[in-house]
Amino acid sequence: MNAVKLLREAGYSELACQFAAYIARQQQTEDPLVTLSAGLLSEAISDGHVCMNLHEALATQPMFAAVIPETSQWLMQLQRSEVVGSEGEFKPLVLTENGLLYLYRYWQDEQQVAKSVLQRAKAVEWPLDKPALQSFFANWNSQVPGIDWQKVAVLSALRQQLVVISGGPGTGKTTVVMNILRALNVLEQTTEHPLRVALAAPTGKAAARLQQAVNQGSEQIYEAKTLHRLLGITARHDQGRYSADRPLPVDVLIVDEASMIDISLMALLLKSLPIHARLILLGDAGQLASVESGAVLASLCARSTGFSDGFRQLAFELTAIELAESSDKLPLQDCVIKLEHSYRFAAGGTVGQLVTAANQGDAARLMDLLTEFDSWQSFSNEQLQRQLTEGYQDYISAVESEKSVPECLSAFEQFRVLCAMRQGPQSVQAVNIMMERLLARRGWRTSQPYYAGRPIMVTQNDYRQQLFNGDVGMILADASGELRAWFQFAGELRQVPLSRLPAHETVFAMTIHKSQGSEFDAILLLMPEEDNALLGRELVYTALSRARQSVSVMASANVLQWSLQRKLERQSGLERLINHPGEAVAR
Repeated sequence: MNAVKLLREAGYSELACQFAAYIARQQQTEDPLVTLSAGLLSEAISDGHVCMNLHEALATQPMFAAVIPETSQWLMQLQRSEVVGSEGEFKPLVLTENGLLYLYRYWQDEQQVAKSVLQRAKAVEWPLDKPALQSFFANWNSQVPGIDWQKVAVLSALRQQLVVISGGPGTGKTTVVMNILRALNVLEQTTEHPLRVALAAPTGKAAARLQQAVNQGSEQIYEAKTLHRLLGITARHDQGRYSADRPLPVDVLIVDEASMIDISLMALLLKSLPIHARLILLGDAGQLASVESGAVLASLCARSTGFSDGFRQLAFELTAIELAESSDKLPLQDCVIKLEHSYRFAAGGTVGQLVTAANQGDAARLMDLLTEFDSWQSFSNEQLQRQLTEGYQDYISAVESEKSVPECLSAFEQFRVLCAMRQGPQSVQAVNIMMERLLARRGWRTSQPYYAGRPIMVTQNDYRQQLFNGDVGMILADASGELRAWFQFAGELRQVPLSRLPAHETVFAMTIHKSQGSEFDAILLLMPEEDNALLGRELVYTALSRARQSVSVMASANVLQWSLQRKLERQSGLERLINHPGEAVAR
């Protein structure tokens, strides 16, 4: 068997083929099955998995059924290879007893995350000023029937060293952050030194939104940074500037949009935190996972962890909230809070109902609602052109009437086309081309590389310009008539000379992945006409939850149904390592 040839014939990426060839060269006597396994693993990692589960591999790789033996035989053959290591061995591949095959780097990252999470999953021995906190919670006017999970989340942040707060759109994650900061100010009165609090998010846009939100009406001004900037990650320092020996100078770190954090970045973050620091992660576990490998937030929220007797007693004492008893004593008990009440979507509101149906994978309900709200249509070029013209009408008017830069930027942010695919029909590329042709008919100079009104999205971090992957701006003239790139962060307007722009692209449409951390008044979800392995429930849910007011969907019934039936789960051993420590170890 020529493993590399088989991979190429099956349409695997060049990266997978080259890695398989590399592993073949590392073996004194090549075992084609080991070489093939390496190629399959490389492809799995490119698809966002942390590892490859050998027990499930054949179900997803039926084209190799004739050459891959029964799983127990496959495991034994890999175990005999000199390129496959056991726990503690520095080998290219690591195989666990329960049949998970890793690259050594990702196995190490996952072990680091699990170890750090378990170490931090405990109550902090900080004195609590109970009368002051009782007053704090009493003055917090709750408008939620039943348990106010926002209050429970804040209490957890005061008591635990690790807190994971998950909630859908409009459940008040930002409000929780603001109240955590206020509660920490109360807590600070009993500490010897002022608390060093840091705010961060994976992208520049998410960091800017977090900073703007927490500073509204706050006496203290907070700065939110990207995780890369916080950790000092640059092209020269890809592992950042901090470590266990030289930790971050923080006592409390609050990270928003945590679903976007991949396994390697999370490992680096946890390794860089001081032992005493508390980490508060916020995000939506139902959203798409990170672009890179792993689904850390989803793994942390995979089990309902419940609350200890001590936490329940404290919750009742400080907030008068009665929490249910928990029979299971999982390691993340008291650490995971799920916000359930949406403040953004009115009960029975259009977007709220659509988001709920998508999150539950209820295709029939979603299609019924889309039909009822007249928000669903099949794809046609004519319909897409009409939607683009109507959706971007305010933006077009603002640019053509030469409104101010903030007005143009604000008008553009009202609407966005979100695509499942980056290239091909019904893709980001196709929509951008169509929109520029529509604008050219109106006299816009879209044939030029830069034209007034061109919206752009940064695709590469630039630390000198403080522009980051995902930041959206617009090309507009300054007072002298010279075209410049304009960006707005937390209310601050910035201009960048065109010659200093990092890599960027036109952004009338963006992938659903890139839309994470953004919100628009209205969105158009554009799906491909054919089914694709990339389509899944999380993709549809993430897209719909970007909308504040209205949604329009262009997709066939079959594609919508297939997408909602498919849950895009990442293969990983993290959830087992955390909730069943000691079971998922390397052989």
